[in-house]
Amino acid sequence: MKEFSVIGKEIPRADAWLKATGKALYTDDIKLPGMLFGKLLRSPLPHAKIVHIDVSKARSLPGVKCVITGQDIPKVKYGNWRLFPATQDEYALAMDKVRFVGDEVAAVAAID
Repeated sequence: MKEFSVIGKEIPRADAWLKATGKALYTDDIKLPGMLFGKLLRSPLPHAKIVHIDVSKARSLPGVKCVITGQDIPKVKYGNWRLFPATQDEYALAMDKVRFVGDEVAAVAAID
């Protein structure tokens, strides 16, 4: 039987030393000039009607560049990209109601 060069043998990982010493570079470590950071506000309630969302305080904070809610974006359902038909009432951000704990309600983009 032909001897294989890899099967059954230990192969050291090329990045093992960097990871073990904490010197590995991850995507989250990369900071670019003018980069914004995003955060989603998620619902703490499992089922609720959205009556009004006041984002004026958030928009007035220093460093905040954009705050959006479901009312700020077009009503495009997930999967409505000509490849898959939209089958559920799922939007990028909750429109009139939240359906579960953790449902995305608003998004913020800020300097830090």
